[in-house]
Amino acid sequence: MATDTAYTLAPDCTELAHLPGEFGWPLLGITPELLRDQLGLARRFYRQYGPVSRIQMARQRGVLALGPDHAQTILLDKDQNFSAKMGYQWSLTPFFGDHYLLGNDFDEHKFQRRIMQTGFKTAAMRGYVELMNPILEQGMAQWDQLPEFRFFPRIKELLLAMALKVFYGVDGGSAVAGELSRAFTDITEGMLGLFHVDLPGFRFRRGQRGKRLIEAYLSDLLPAARQEERRDMLAYMAKETRPDGELFSDRELLDHANFLLFAAHDTTTSTLTHMMYYLARYPEWQQRIREEGRAVNASGPLGYDDLPALPLLEAAFFESQRLHPSVGVMARRTIRDCKLGDVDILANTLVFQFPMFTNRMEEYWRDPDSFDPDRFLPPRQEQKGHPFAFMPFGGGAHKCIGMHFGNMQARLFSHLFLQRYEISLPPGHRASFQSVPLPKLRDDLPLRLRRL
Repeated sequence: MATDTAYTLAPDCTELAHLPGEFGWPLLGITPELLRDQLGLARRFYRQYGPVSRIQMARQRGVLALGPDHAQTILLDKDQNFSAKMGYQWSLTPFFGDHYLLGNDFDEHKFQRRIMQTGFKTAAMRGYVELMNPILEQGMAQWDQLPEFRFFPRIKELLLAMALKVFYGVDGGSAVAGELSRAFTDITEGMLGLFHVDLPGFRFRRGQRGKRLIEAYLSDLLPAARQEERRDMLAYMAKETRPDGELFSDRELLDHANFLLFAAHDTTTSTLTHMMYYLARYPEWQQRIREEGRAVNASGPLGYDDLPALPLLEAAFFESQRLHPSVGVMARRTIRDCKLGDVDILANTLVFQFPMFTNRMEEYWRDPDSFDPDRFLPPRQEQKGHPFAFMPFGGGAHKCIGMHFGNMQARLFSHLFLQRYEISLPPGHRASFQSVPLPKLRDDLPLRLRRL
């Protein structure tokens, strides 16, 4: 068991010559192929080198572990040997600080997770629905009047405005939401920087600029959250205490608030963008979901207790996540020497997983590259073929604390959107998908809207 933090001081192990695989180009590694076709890359490595191989992404060398068996070993981590903190030390920590949930391991992770727990309980979630629906209705009301409608930037700003209200108790008008949305775009671009240099001309600089803007905005909100009796997420977080009874520090709250705001809108933005692409491409599914929604509430928004009555909508949401998971790469680093299957892995070795590969393995999914939400419904329920064949929110101790919120957020939006509009793709539209740094369609998904 991990009992101290000495492992955080060790450099990454790059002794990987005993493993099959390839590193690719100097400095870049296999990054060009990853950006072009992540699924194709994973399938090629699996075919040529097996489920465990050596790989280099950008400047990081490590192990690519493919398939649900390895995902189960790594994410459940029964021996506390896989550090999320060190897995994301290079990619995420520079933009979200030392205290966000993926930046902590074991007991400290449990302590930090306490900050958010109250805000995701059922009573709080019920209150969020009342805040979210009016923002959603107003935000999409005039979308069909826009001369050129692209779904991705519109849903990104709408979900960010909603997150500002629900999480931080402020009205995120278009100017505020737009500014913060651009700041998060800067952060995602900064994650692609090969060199962590905070100087003009470097992508990393752009990401740091976005981080500073968001932290300055959130810092102004903290005093009122500490003092006022409110029911938004920041107020819950600001009044939560560590096991010793002390309040969490401003620095801890800022790191959590920054990452929460990023995750709460960017991951759902990604899933909804893919979901609306497929519903526009397959109008029969769009109509099935619309009719299901009409049977629950044909003239208005959903309530919290309506959500279980929408199995088709949830199945389409899960199928979109299966085909295009919002987290393209999961990372950990070993603390001690260990094995993945029968392969020896040394201490301090980075280990990467590609959920998209597991989500499309023929061993678990029928016709895995097709959009088929029925696979999640009885009698098929293909997601039950292996406990880690489908892991849209991760697993183990670091399983996404906001998974129910994200699911709820997506269903509330989709119901209103599909009751208001019929959606279709422009003639001749050809989809091109990216998976890094944020999964989405490269053209931001142009849609034609017809008001119903």
